[in-house]
Amino acid sequence: MVVKAVIMAGGKGERFWPLSKEKFPKQLLSLTGKKSLLQETVDRLQPLIPPQDILVVTRRSLARAIERQLPQIPRKNIISEPVGRNTAPCIGLAAKMIKEDAVMVVLPADHIIKPRRKFLDTLKKAVTLAKETENLITIGIKPTYPATGYGYIEAGTRERRQVFRVKRFVEKPDKKKAERFLKSGRFFWNSGMFVWRKSVILEAIGKYMPSLYQKLQMISSKNISKLYPGLPNVSIDYGIMEKAKNSLLIPADFSWEDLGSWESLDKFLSRDKEKNAIIGRVSTIDSQNCIMVNRKGLLSAIGVSDLIIVSTEDVTLVFPKGKGQQVKKLVGKLRRDPKLEKYI
Repeated sequence: MVVKAVIMAGGKGERFWPLSKEKFPKQLLSLTGKKSLLQETVDRLQPLIPPQDILVVTRRSLARAIERQLPQIPRKNIISEPVGRNTAPCIGLAAKMIKEDAVMVVLPADHIIKPRRKFLDTLKKAVTLAKETENLITIGIKPTYPATGYGYIEAGTRERRQVFRVKRFVEKPDKKKAERFLKSGRFFWNSGMFVWRKSVILEAIGKYMPSLYQKLQMISSKNISKLYPGLPNVSIDYGIMEKAKNSLLIPADFSWEDLGSWESLDKFLSRDKEKNAIIGRVSTIDSQNCIMVNRKGLLSAIGVSDLIIVSTEDVTLVFPKGKGQQVKKLVGKLRRDPKLEKYI
């Protein structure tokens, strides 16, 4: 049975504004090396899944940029959504485009995962399980701290070695709940990575989201612009995974980071003598523990600490560490201002 990868690459990356913008979002940026997060995601799948078996689902406005970044991916494998409609329609559309009953490996485009060998070992295990069973398989990340920015999955009964029945999915918790989850040892971070057969996920969509299933059957290249905006704006977690009874969890045996805020990038950047993480041309005096990103000219700072400073050609953003989740709120405010929306 053939294995297909589906990479979800349509996000706006608003929490990484102003480096990430609507026309060139986070997944297309080179944040931790020479390659973009999307390019690293594709490379990470080699040699398990060759380029001709990788599909990338994205916004129509990003298709050209993605084609340029991924010349090894056949153009027909870049699936363009007329508008963003969350992960359930995105995954359903990709499943519809796959002709045979393949195993689908579904991945976000903006994760940092190391080492590749252990990641591929985990995927191989999940692929084998998907071939042998009628289950929806998710990869869980063992939490290392009481994170409130991730959803959680509670592991139930053990099915086989390092494979558990999913007991429940939990939305992003408050600090007290997150601490309880960490202490219990039964909870995993929801990585957003899934493995299943095309037939199994389409059956689940038909059962739990019948309206989406019916509309997907009607969609063609001729009418997608008209019909796709009418699809429900629902995540695969809420629409399917929280309801399905045939979900299994495989704990990840690799290092994982979902780049969901500027703070999450901190650990991957090199530091100067004063423990400042720096990208671009920066010069400081008496400044400690900052993240400083500069894309034009020179960025200088004196006597500051624990700040995140991002300077691009047309925007400068400054905020204290710990406030990164509010960047998306600021972008929303700019979007509502006709005079300022051009900066997003």
